[in-house]
Amino acid sequence: MNKQYQSLINQYIKAKDNSKPHLMDKVFSEQASLKMVVQTDNISFPAEVSGVDKITQTLVLDFNNSYENIYTLCLTDTVDQHPNRNHLNCRWLVCMTEKSSGSLRLGYGDYQWDFEEGTSGFAQLLTITIDNMVILPDELQPDVLSWFDDQPYPWVLSSELRATMPDIKLLNDTLRPLYQTNDSI
Repeated sequence: MNKQYQSLINQYIKAKDNSKPHLMDKVFSEQASLKMVVQTDNISFPAEVSGVDKITQTLVLDFNNSYENIYTLCLTDTVDQHPNRNHLNCRWLVCMTEKSSGSLRLGYGDYQWDFEEGTSGFAQLLTITIDNMVILPDELQPDVLSWFDDQPYPWVLSSELRATMPDIKLLNDTLRPLYQTNDSI
């Protein structure tokens, strides 16, 4: 994986998960675009946002106003990067708690990153697909949050994730479509 792209994605996740909006201008070009493909009713985002300031508002400020205890993991073995292109795809998995209700949410999908050519290499387009976002029962919160907290952050092998997953039928059933799209999980 391109180390520069990995570093930019690390910065993005750090900014998003830890409410650090000042980091976003180190990730996205000034004219960057965000596209959201949301395939669930349990979370909503605008379909498209343009400019680093609006991306920051959407993915860091607004997101962190609604959620806390955010853990985003990128599945290292799902990275798809063509050698001569400024493009990187990977699967992601997130868990978080909703501030207003305390409910635990678990979701997954795809990141599709397009980076500028040249030395800056800033992200110029991020397409986030949210395949699923579920609300889990409150009693699962300690086990699921602890599981995420024990993972290498933010990059994890699918096999490590699967091997350490708590033995919870609902969790296994929820994530089955994620690991069916990736045979190594």
